[in-house]
Amino acid sequence: MNLTSTQFSLAISTFYFGYIAAVPFFMTTLSRTRPSITLPAVMGLWGVVTACMGAMNTFPQLMGLRTLLGALESIFNPGTTYLFSNWYRPAEMGKRASLYMSAGQVGGAFGSLIAGAVMEHLEGSRGIRGWRWLFIIEGIITVVFALFFMLTLPDYPTTWRRLTPRQRMIATNRLRQEGIATAKDGDDTAGQKIGVKESVKWALKDWRTYGIAIGAIFLVASLLIVYFYPALVKGLGYDNPVTAQYMTVPIWVVGFVFSVIAGNIGDRFPRYRALNIVAWLCMSGILAIVTCFVFNYTARYVLLAFMTGGVWGAFTGTMAFCAELFQDVPPEVRALTLGIMSMASNTGNVYGAYLWPKEHAPKYLLGFGMVAGTAAMTSIIFTAMWFKQRQQWRAKERQQAERLEQ
Repeated sequence: MNLTSTQFSLAISTFYFGYIAAVPFFMTTLSRTRPSITLPAVMGLWGVVTACMGAMNTFPQLMGLRTLLGALESIFNPGTTYLFSNWYRPAEMGKRASLYMSAGQVGGAFGSLIAGAVMEHLEGSRGIRGWRWLFIIEGIITVVFALFFMLTLPDYPTTWRRLTPRQRMIATNRLRQEGIATAKDGDDTAGQKIGVKESVKWALKDWRTYGIAIGAIFLVASLLIVYFYPALVKGLGYDNPVTAQYMTVPIWVVGFVFSVIAGNIGDRFPRYRALNIVAWLCMSGILAIVTCFVFNYTARYVLLAFMTGGVWGAFTGTMAFCAELFQDVPPEVRALTLGIMSMASNTGNVYGAYLWPKEHAPKYLLGFGMVAGTAAMTSIIFTAMWFKQRQQWRAKERQQAERLEQ
């Protein structure tokens, strides 16, 4: 479509305007409906819109479809984390979050392979450009999988019809023993006791909502780099667009490995999950600074892979950390706080899209500097949250000890 660098950045930002506007609605809806219907239905609509992008011809059409795409995509990360939090204990969340995020990295790697193959072999087929074929194929595949997930995705432990009464009791009791608020047995949805207004008030009165939201704003701004993988790799000397797509695969693989490692470490030391996130961010921030002073193409490629891998590891931990922070609130409030975190975090992507203009190639000093700066800010916020959380743990333990003495 012969987009300018500014138009490309604006198209990316528009996606997040839709995302930010829609996520509170979708999360409050998800906590009151069946995930096995809501999530696949939105996924199917996402596939339809993606396929329609193969037919767009003008910049306004691109802007409109990207906004709609962002709105539909807003439910998936917080929605999946919320569904996990209704099934798993804190010490089990990291592995599950890492598997979910790793699926995204594997999808990114295969997506790059598919994109390269489509652009190489379907360019001009039936008079249709390769990039149009790419949207059409991805959209159709998504719709097919959405239909499959309608038949296989579970609901909540108290409502999933495939569970026996004994299985339902075991699933809910193991959560309640950890102090995790769950819906009552027999509820048709995952939380009808707290209304939307009450949920909003509850969430906005909690200091944890603001801490996790502000930290996520800085963290997710660093992840916007994934949209510029092909451009960054191309700037490292791989001028052929198809080759640039293929060369992003190892970067996605490193992100996959780091996400799995981060999730497992977080579950092994759940009380230090926030500091685990900080460790990954410190690594990414240091590598981002080093990248600003290294101009050898091969060295920069390796640094790019490990730097973004560290950000992925931190993001995986943050999903589990957020669910763990709000385990003691009613399910519908937890869903809303996850939505607020996701909404706030994606505000960083609105301005982050303008930090990687092609005019800055191949050094991209502004972009790498932003990664270092946001990593530092997120580390400070999450470290402060960990100290606050530790104070609450110790106060709770003292209260329990006093009750036992009485």
